[in-house]
This record gives sequence, C-alpha cells and structure tokens, in this order.
Amino acid sequence: MKLTQSQIDLFYDQGFLQLDDALGSLELNPVIWEYEGLIDRRARKLYAENKISSLHERAPFDQRIAVIGQESREIGDRLNAMYTRGPAIFNLMKNPTLLDIAESLIGPEILCHPTQQFRPRIPDRAMGNYVYSGSYSGWHQDAGVLAPEADNHLLVTIWIPLTEATVENGCLVVIPGSHKHGIRRHQPSPTPPVLFIPEEELPAGEPTPLPIEPGGVLLMHNYICHASLPNSSDRVRWSTDLRYQDSSKPIGHSYYPGFIVRSNSNPDSTLKYPEWVSMWERATADTSARPPSWRWK
Repeated sequence: MKLTQSQIDLFYDQGFLQLDDALGSLELNPVIWEYEGLIDRRARKLYAENKISSLHERAPFDQRIAVIGQESREIGDRLNAMYTRGPAIFNLMKNPTLLDIAESLIGPEILCHPTQQFRPRIPDRAMGNYVYSGSYSGWHQDAGVLAPEADNHLLVTIWIPLTEATVENGCLVVIPGSHKHGIRRHQPSPTPPVLFIPEEELPAGEPTPLPIEPGGVLLMHNYICHASLPNSSDRVRWSTDLRYQDSSKPIGHSYYPGFIVRSNSNPDSTLKYPEWVSMWERATADTSARPPSWRWK
C-alpha cells in the first residue's frame, strides 16, 4: 500500500494522516490472540499466588485486564514487545503493508525503532489513582523522548488500534500542524505521563480527536503534538504504535536497539524472529546502569 503524492503532501502539511481499512483481521487477530493468551497466563499465575480472587475468564479482551487490575496491577506490567517477544507482534512490525506505507515517507532502508509501545487505555474509573504502564499519555511529541541527534530526520509513528478507538474510550487527539513548530520543551514528572509538554509550550491550534476503527492506522510525524483523551467508558482501548526511520540515521536512544525490517541494498540484514528475541533478551538483561534517555532536566 504505497501512499499517493496527495497523501504524502497531507501528511507533511498536517503532521498526521489517517488511513482507514489498511489492515485486515488476518493481520490483527493473531496479535489480539497473542495478548489474550498472555493476559490469561498472567491471570492464572496471579490466581495461583492468591493475588486475585477470580480468573474472570468470561470477560472479553477489551475488559479483562481492567477487571483483573482492580485486584493486582501486575497484570498490566511490561506489555511492550521488548518484554513479551511474541511472534505475532514481530510479524506485525514486518507487515508488508506497513512497510510499504513507511517506505513512501522514509525510503527503502527501514529500521524499526526500539520505542514501539503496546497500550491498554484503561477506563479511568478502573485506574483510580494508579496509571498502568503505557495506558495514559499527556501532550507530548515522540521526538521528545529521544536525544537531539535524532531531531533532524523523520521518525514515522504508525498507530494501530486493536479495538475501536472512540472519543469516549480515549482515542488520540492531535494539534494539526504543530509539527511545524519544532521540538517543544517537555517536563519530567514523577508519575505518568513521564514526560509532557506544559500548556504554555503547546503551539496554537484546535485539538482534533482522531476516532478510528480496527483496520485503520494513524501516521504521525515525530514532532506532532498529541495525547490520549480520558477513557470514560467501561472498555479498554487497546492499541500498538510502531515507529520506523531510515536505517542510516541515528535513533537517539542510547541503550535499546532498533532492527532492520526492510533493505533493498542488503536484504540479508533484516532480522529474523529468533534473532529478534535474542536481541531483546540481551538488551533488557541489565538495567542497572541506564540513565533516562530524554534530554529534559
């Protein structure tokens, strides 16, 4: 699925682009099943340890993690691919449709950036005073968590809903055109969101919600200011965001590795699944000496 020139122009003008029906159930269902299995295994472990009183087996995918989380927040820990390392999420990262889209913007030498996320946007009433890892995002830019060496080239985020994303359940909201104002100052916080843009630093513009159905994808420029809305529903909004850049450019991340997913010049350099698993086993083995990767004090 190559982008048309008008779509490319719109992306650079607005800082984002919504593509409906880009993916099908054959691409999305294996990822959902993989995470359903993960949540089930975690639930059974927690139940065996007497940390939860029920497995909540009849709760659907878009509710179960929130229900279990009322008793044990461990259910939502470390959901990103670097920790789960499942073949379905790996295959999605290398999905030809997604890579064709990315190639339209960054060229044929493509690196999957290490800051990919897997997010359950938990209903606010279920979160209470606790925010699950990756669940809530205040105003930020994806470039804001990277070192300045990555400022001067495009990092494309492809945001993929696995369940319906609505205004009610916390879809993304963007400020169109805000990518034209450069990197904004981010402010560290001791609680999530870990980094956010203070209100006085936000560019002028009307925040625009982006509701989207599963199968659609959102493309975002690394400078676009965006956030997630509150989730006032009783359903979890599941999504994953994958990031791609030209493999010859610095990734702005000092300790987590990216990996090649497409290369015309050296096709053999693309990573296979067992190599990817080993890469993340090594990369996550020792966190003792890792400083924060962002630039903000």
